[in-house]
Amino acid sequence: MQVQFARFLTLFAHMNHALKHSIFFLIFLVSYNLADAQELERKLLNWQQKSIYLGPVLAENGVTTVEFLATNPHADSLFITDVITDCGCTLVDYSRDTLVTDGLLSLKVSYESDYRGGDFSKLILVRTNLDIYGDTLVLEGINFPVIDDAGRNFPYKKGGLGFRLPSINVGQLFTNEPKVKFYDVYNFGKDSVSFKDLMEQPWPAYVQFNLEPTKVAPSARALLAVTVNAEKLGDLGFFSENVKILVEESNTSIDLNLMGTVFEFFEPIPKSMEKIVPRLLISEPDIDFKEISSSRTVQRSLVLSNLGQEPLLIRKVSTNCDCVNVILEEKEIFPGGKAEINITFDPKGRQGIDHKHITLFTNDPINPVRTITLRSMIK
Repeated sequence: MQVQFARFLTLFAHMNHALKHSIFFLIFLVSYNLADAQELERKLLNWQQKSIYLGPVLAENGVTTVEFLATNPHADSLFITDVITDCGCTLVDYSRDTLVTDGLLSLKVSYESDYRGGDFSKLILVRTNLDIYGDTLVLEGINFPVIDDAGRNFPYKKGGLGFRLPSINVGQLFTNEPKVKFYDVYNFGKDSVSFKDLMEQPWPAYVQFNLEPTKVAPSARALLAVTVNAEKLGDLGFFSENVKILVEESNTSIDLNLMGTVFEFFEPIPKSMEKIVPRLLISEPDIDFKEISSSRTVQRSLVLSNLGQEPLLIRKVSTNCDCVNVILEEKEIFPGGKAEINITFDPKGRQGIDHKHITLFTNDPINPVRTITLRSMIK
């Protein structure tokens, strides 16, 4: 069985990239099941770290190389038999020497950015003479591929810098930790561009910008790192704010629209606590007004119940339209208690099939964000 599995892994090295990536995880499931079935003792290397995060990788910067370190904790001597990667963009260099007990192994992994942008995760399987099933190493980061046409890739120009989009959307944020998101920008000007002292600029307390490198040469790009601290923002749900970045050389400012959505962070709840923590029940989460006239407002009242044994707090109520008005009689609902929520929808100026949403942010740790949908056909 071991010989057959070893042959299979060897053939795996010659498969195409797409097929390798899709079955990589299956190999490890099979290997562990085989190990359990045969009650084999796994003799693995002791890795300093099995996952390395590269962060943003710009294609024009060439190859990025990192080092994985491991020791041999076993009495038997050890050597690497083979290393398998799931991508031709990842190359591995390692020593073929035999590793004695407590000996140090260096495995260097070089990553070359390809033409696929966005987050990436590359897998590296390392097998030794003591364990044919191998260790799995992970290389992760954010890929910024080659620019083929700067004008097309960065159509939104602000103060000589080109951006891919007119706004910076940091996506989902949680209150337990700040989030850093990277955006590449391009300098279309004839002079280098740098930002004034970033620590002294009058931004909101929850946001910070950094430019890497600190000065962008003409016809070159850099990374704008945006750090948002959702806890300092002090609000939940969608936010949008205009911010200014002062440019050192021209003494001008770049206006940017910053947006994202904030969610409260909750630790996982053990099953034994599910009936104790606050739990929200909405009497009618999907409201269908059916056919209504655009000249008349419609109303509906719902009941919010707390099924838990701790107080339920309604942190915030928001709607996706000013045409929806919500009145909540109580923002704290005690265990077993109820509260009424009154909804008014004004369809003036609207026609046809219509959907509106009301979002409730609560301290229910299992479902902290709930949505009430309003459906109608407006005549």
